[in-house]
Amino acid sequence: MKRIFPSLVMAVFLVAAGAGAAEEVAYVDLQEVFKRFYKTELAQDQIRQQADDIKMERDEIEEEVKVLKEEIEVLRTDSRDETLSNEVRQNKRDQLEEKLVDLQKKEKDMTDFEKLRMQQMEQQNTRMTKKLFDEIHEAIINYGKEHGYQAVIDRSAQSRIGTDTVLYSIPRLDITADVLAVLNEGRESTKAAEPEFKVEKKAEE
Repeated sequence: MKRIFPSLVMAVFLVAAGAGAAEEVAYVDLQEVFKRFYKTELAQDQIRQQADDIKMERDEIEEEVKVLKEEIEVLRTDSRDETLSNEVRQNKRDQLEEKLVDLQKKEKDMTDFEKLRMQQMEQQNTRMTKKLFDEIHEAIINYGKEHGYQAVIDRSAQSRIGTDTVLYSIPRLDITADVLAVLNEGRESTKAAEPEFKVEKKAEE
């Protein structure tokens, strides 16, 4: 299955600086924030559960198709059995035609079902992803305003040819860990992964 959640290239988030605020630009790894945001894990669990449900329903239809095919083979064999009367063989041929129609319909139902459910899952995935990023964006904007940054730039963004758009940034200006702390406040599971470096507060500069 293709990947539930897609890689996104994020733009610069400009925030208004208050009077007397430090004129600095901060950086955030948006992909890392999205990956380690606790709500992302919950959303992925929902998508995985949906995928399991789809597989279970599809397996049930496949089993019905398998049974139909077995019945068809028996009827096909009986319809050619010359030890049976013409009337019985004709009856078998009639049943065979009905089963073949049933099989065609069942296979179409299986294809349509899978296509519909996958579309529904993709749509839900898109909605949840947008909702999560909206929440992350809001947290970044609020953090930027609170700390007086003029702009917050996504250092995980890439150009159209796949190269990093941010080639260098000072580690102390990276607010990834701080944004995650805000988003994951009170969630013990978010403490498992340690940041690559310690973010220094501006007051300590």
